[in-house]
Amino acid sequence: MDLENSIYGYLHEGGILYLRRIKQIQYKGWTTKDMYIGQRMSYAEFVSKACERLDINSNGYTFHYTLEFDPSALQQLDDDEDMHMIHNSTEETHNSVASCQANNESNLGLSQGFMSRCAETEVMPHDLSLCPQPIIGSGHSFPNADEFRNALYTMSLVGRFQYKFKKNSPKRISVCCLVDGCPWRITANSVGTTKILKVNIFIDVHNHCADVECSSQPSMRGRRGARIIEQVIRATPEYLPRQICKDFRSRYGVSLSYKQAWTYKEMAKERIYGLPENSYMLLPWLCQRLVDINPGTIAEYSRQDGHFWQLFIAHSFSIQGFLMGCRPVIAIDSTHLSGPYRGSLFSATAYDADDGMFPIAFGVVSSENYEDWLWFLQKLKGILQDKEVVIISDRHQAILRSVSQLFGVENHAYCYRHVKENFSSYVTKHSMKGKKCKMDALLLLDNVAYARLDDDYVVAMEKLKTYNSDLAK
Repeated sequence: MDLENSIYGYLHEGGILYLRRIKQIQYKGWTTKDMYIGQRMSYAEFVSKACERLDINSNGYTFHYTLEFDPSALQQLDDDEDMHMIHNSTEETHNSVASCQANNESNLGLSQGFMSRCAETEVMPHDLSLCPQPIIGSGHSFPNADEFRNALYTMSLVGRFQYKFKKNSPKRISVCCLVDGCPWRITANSVGTTKILKVNIFIDVHNHCADVECSSQPSMRGRRGARIIEQVIRATPEYLPRQICKDFRSRYGVSLSYKQAWTYKEMAKERIYGLPENSYMLLPWLCQRLVDINPGTIAEYSRQDGHFWQLFIAHSFSIQGFLMGCRPVIAIDSTHLSGPYRGSLFSATAYDADDGMFPIAFGVVSSENYEDWLWFLQKLKGILQDKEVVIISDRHQAILRSVSQLFGVENHAYCYRHVKENFSSYVTKHSMKGKKCKMDALLLLDNVAYARLDDDYVVAMEKLKTYNSDLAK
């Protein structure tokens, strides 16, 4: 190797790299080795030699290096182009850092000032897999002042410190650490007449411990707190408030109440999906688009006093699929909707030839009442093209009235699961005592429900009457 054209560097595995003074860094941690980096050394050769020097396996490791003019910024080393950058960007010394975290780079995203404070106390760094370092350093630009404020807030939450504004305007923002005498500060100014803010001063050094009370409890702001979990809500809409409380405590050392977590989730959902009332305004367009894209689709809605009232949708492929390949049996049911406007979701489902559930139509209405069920079933009957069907449902009074009016009593069957639940409740409340008596009664009911022939049905009913005449009524 040509040592005259090589760089003498240090390899660090694990530990912490942090600033002692401006442009002076210090390393605390595990393994340190020295190594010559040849001018024509490829990335693969570097990784092989570095892993050999450190006695590690390259799998799961990430490599970073620091530049002489800004040792506070860790640059990721990925390919031969980065190797070329190392040689062309300095005249003397480089440090190449191998992260010992095999499955993440959580420590690399932390403020170097916070890392030094963690090294001097027993406070552990946070897991930043979902919240990377938002401000890189001087020269970092942001689209507007609000985005810069969001980045400041994220940095304080991750670094576990509070800050205060010395200047806060769309054209200039200057902040400093809340702890008196701490040198940490950031200043950003607008670029010309644009809204873009560019960081001009970035001193990312704290001179106090991470467990100082005023710095270890960052203030929680609702709108910006919601941004922290926005990406999680996108990927996991069922993210529960109690889990948000747990994650904020483990990741950021911040205790949230259930109400705060719930509020953050609602704000994040509003940022992702918009306001609920705006969704209702899109219904006319949505219905028309469904009909245009899938000719034969039925998409209708109604209003009352200028407000949304009822919605019915049946896709053309669902209609044709039922008419051509499903049994003439339709199960209808409903469920309550959550959210600010409540309401009920109606559904009509059939079974295909493989005993798979085949959706036919669904509707959104104000509540589960007679008028809404009658309206929904009228729309449903209109897409059946006079095909005679049997309707299966529970024994809700609104359904009993509307089904008998439109399809006839002879074409209405009761869902056995609901019947069995009601039967079980009746047995519990009345004469039957003991678990065995209840199980015997339910077994007799099964024999009645699953009788295939009239004779089998009569025999099963006689057995139920003999067991308890009140149950057979």
